[in-house]
Amino acid sequence: MTNSITIFAPASVSNVGPGFDILGFALDGMGDKITLSKREGTAYIIDAVGADLPTDPEKNVATVALRSFCDEIGYENGFLIRIEKNFTPGSGLGSSASSAVGAVFAANELLQAGYSKEELISFALDGESLASGHRHADNVAPSMLGGFVAVKGCDPFDGFQVAYPKALKVLIIFPDIVVKTADARGLLPKEVPMSLAIQQAANMAGLINGLTTANYVMIRNSLKDVLAQPYRKRLIQAYDEVEKLCEEHGSIGFNISGSGPSMFSFFKQEQDLTKLKESIKEFYSAKGINCRLHESAINGRGAEIVND
Repeated sequence: MTNSITIFAPASVSNVGPGFDILGFALDGMGDKITLSKREGTAYIIDAVGADLPTDPEKNVATVALRSFCDEIGYENGFLIRIEKNFTPGSGLGSSASSAVGAVFAANELLQAGYSKEELISFALDGESLASGHRHADNVAPSMLGGFVAVKGCDPFDGFQVAYPKALKVLIIFPDIVVKTADARGLLPKEVPMSLAIQQAANMAGLINGLTTANYVMIRNSLKDVLAQPYRKRLIQAYDEVEKLCEEHGSIGFNISGSGPSMFSFFKQEQDLTKLKESIKEFYSAKGINCRLHESAINGRGAEIVND
C-alpha cells in the first residue's frame, strides 16, 4: 500500500443562472492539486502553496473534511496534506469546495476505503460548511463528480448529473474586485413574488432541456437569474458592459459564478475568443482593474488521481 497520493480537484461554477444553490459545473485546468501523505502520530500538518490558507486543522476546510472521513472509517493516524492552489480563494469558483473534495477523495484512494464519489460528497460538505456556514453542494458535487450536477438535497446528498453538449466551453472573467459571500447573500430579498419564482423555475427547466438536447438557443434564453443576479451584479464593476461584450462575440449566455466577482459566459468550442479576451482586458485596464481570464472546456471527470 502506497504512503502518498496526488490528486486534482477542479474549480467549479455554481448557481449557473437560474440554478441558485442547485446547479454547478466543473472547470478544466483550474483547481486544487493535493498531495496527501501518511505520517506517524495523529496530527494533520498543512502545507499550503499559492494562497494564504489556515494551517490550523480545525480552521482549514480540507482537514475538517478529511477528519470527518477518517472518523467515519476509524482511521486515527495523521497526515501531511500539501494544497497547491492555482486560483484565488474568494473568486466565486468554489475554492473551499475544491480543497474539501480533494482531501476526502485523496484519503479514500490512499486508504483504499472503497467509497463511491457520491458517498464522499457528504464528508466534503462538512468542510465546505466551515467556509460558507451552510452545506451547499452546488460547488462540491461538480468538483467531485465532474460535468453539470443538479442538487436536490444535502443530508444525505441527493442529486444527479446533467448531460451537456461536448462542444460547449466557458470563459471565466475574474476582475480583481472583492465580493464577500456574506455581503452577496445579504443583498438578497427574504421573500420573492410568486411570478418571479415561477419565472425562475421555468428558466431552470429550459436550461436543463437546452443542455440535455444541445439546444444552444434554449441555453442562451434560459440562462437568466431573476432572484439573485439583479441584486448581486451591483457588486461587480462593469458587469453589464462585460455582458454586452460577450454577447457581441456570440455568447451562449452570461451570468455570475457563485456570489462573484467572477462571471462566466458559454460559447461553442470552435468560437475564437482571442479578440473578446483582449477587449475585456483592455476594458478593465482602462478602469485600473486587473482582470484574469480562463477559457475552459467543461470538466467531465471531476476529482482524479494525477502524476506527482
